Amino acid sequence: MHSSRRLIVIALLLTQTPFASAQAPEKDKATRVREAFASPYGKAMTAELGKSLRSSADPACLADKGINADQLEPRGRDIVIKWGTRLVEGLLAPIDRQISAKPFAGTAELERLKGNADVKRYLAMEEPMRQAKVLDVVFENFDRYNLVRRVRLRAVYPLGTGNEDLLRLNPSDATEEALDKFAGDSRSKALKRFLQLSEQAATAEAAIIKASQTPSMTPLNFFEGVEADLAELCIRTGK
Repeated sequence: MHSSRRLIVIALLLTQTPFASAQAPEKDKATRVREAFASPYGKAMTAELGKSLRSSADPACLADKGINADQLEPRGRDIVIKWGTRLVEGLLAPIDRQISAKPFAGTAELERLKGNADVKRYLAMEEPMRQAKVLDVVFENFDRYNLVRRVRLRAVYPLGTGNEDLLRLNPSDATEEALDKFAGDSRSKALKRFLQLSEQAATAEAAIIKASQTPSMTPLNFFEGVEADLAELCIRTGK
């Protein structure tokens, strides 16, 4: 995929899920990444990262550094959270600025609707999907960076590895089905209006994302230097 098109797709994934994620309760990006890793799917991805680190780390180097195998997973998790946060913040900062400077016409109404009980329930139900998208974006680009830079760490992202067990743990499909049913069964005028406005906001946001892209805003740029952190865990780079 062309880098500019890829940027748009990734930014949309981070800011949107069907209907309303762009209008979710506001949290800073670092908190969103940490909460995603604390989710059940995030814990499963972290466990897979731990397996990858244990199978990929140089044993002699680990012995020299006095690093036990059971230390690799939590330390690796901290590294991916650090660089994943850098990715999310770096990609979305210019977009956030554009949206703040030129907000969607229905923003005020959307904010008011967030106080509605049905809208609150919808957004709470949607959270696992938002978290899964953050995790998928972070690990996909972490793996891609390692491949490009010849970092000798086995990939984790399940769509790239074909890990069916991990793919089944992704809550996105089940969450989307539950949201569709909830919205379809609901008679709440507030929820229906919220979803209508959210679709309009998503269209406006897509245009802003396209206008905000710059040549330097490629996902791999935000992982530049992660190999140095991985080297501390005895992950080698090179052929």
